[in-house]
Amino acid sequence: MAYLFLTWLLSPYFWLRLLLQKKRPLRRVLVINTAKIGDFVATRQVFAVLRSRLPDAEIRALVHSVNVPLARHMSSIDKVIPLPPGGYSGWKGKKWLWRLLADVDGVLVLSPNLSTFLAPFWAGVACRVSVLPDRRAGSVRLAYPFLSHGQSHQPGRLFRDTAMLALRGLSIASEGVEGDAPLTIDSPGGRERVAEILPHDVSSLVGLGIGAGNRLKALTEAQLLQVVRGLLARTSATVVLIGSAPDQACATRLTEACGGVRIINAVGKFSLDELPELLRLLDCYLGVDSGVTYLADAVGIPVVDYMGPADAEDQRPLGKLVRVIRSTEPCAPCSHSFDAPYKCHMGTRACIVSAPLEQMVQAAVDILADSCC
Repeated sequence: MAYLFLTWLLSPYFWLRLLLQKKRPLRRVLVINTAKIGDFVATRQVFAVLRSRLPDAEIRALVHSVNVPLARHMSSIDKVIPLPPGGYSGWKGKKWLWRLLADVDGVLVLSPNLSTFLAPFWAGVACRVSVLPDRRAGSVRLAYPFLSHGQSHQPGRLFRDTAMLALRGLSIASEGVEGDAPLTIDSPGGRERVAEILPHDVSSLVGLGIGAGNRLKALTEAQLLQVVRGLLARTSATVVLIGSAPDQACATRLTEACGGVRIINAVGKFSLDELPELLRLLDCYLGVDSGVTYLADAVGIPVVDYMGPADAEDQRPLGKLVRVIRSTEPCAPCSHSFDAPYKCHMGTRACIVSAPLEQMVQAAVDILADSCC
């Protein structure tokens, strides 16, 4: 609150400086999107629109460190800036952000907080654009006047659509832009790993995500085993287990429980920018609402996404071959764009405990059947 109070106290000086600035074209635009993998991938079209509408501008992206490998492969981004470990905490963090904005003509904030509202105002950025939270805004609302344009997120609207509407604050129209193009990443290392672990004689491949960055959304090991056995019993596909390093022990137990037949353990064997090389070879990917699910959708393969606690009206995979399955529990959804808990409010994880495993397996079976027709 002290930074907010001081900004209001000194605001006549900041506004006068902005008033006296000469207008100039958008030569350097910074997009602040420090969300995790799924949220970053789901808003990649924003960068594509910026590149299309501002072909001569330098598009910069301030991203969470986990997304740096992906962002560096996106042709619509010229410069990738990782968020420091401490973020914007304290004067040191805010000063870092302030200096980062020193030569920027426009900023688009997709991960709003008090620092991202104040620092562009301090730095004298002409176009200070942000999406505005629909939940848990708190004292941040008192900093809204320091923006040149705020785009309110509305319940029932996809967050990506709110982000696209916010581009109007940069005098950029997103209308007429085609849907998201498949994400393409050229990774020789990824191809080498694929060649090492995938046999050449498989009829079809089904990827199964066995973890989630937000463990609230993750299926239990017993549920995952039921899904694997269902896929093996009802299809001729080979199941590829996909996850991160913390999921390796679970993946080993699942593989052993199934006798290692028609099951491939790829957990922890691919970096984030290598993973698309594996995903694009799959005939279907089944998972909960997590980053890899959105990455699978981004490369253009069929996806089965169980939303669990996540709000599908806020965000969901949007590919043509996506099957979105929602929880029927009365407490779901409880996880939204600006209010994403990491623990169950009820203490039961009812939406996960009662996950419709049979429906999820059937959706994958149907996708494989359709692909054979």
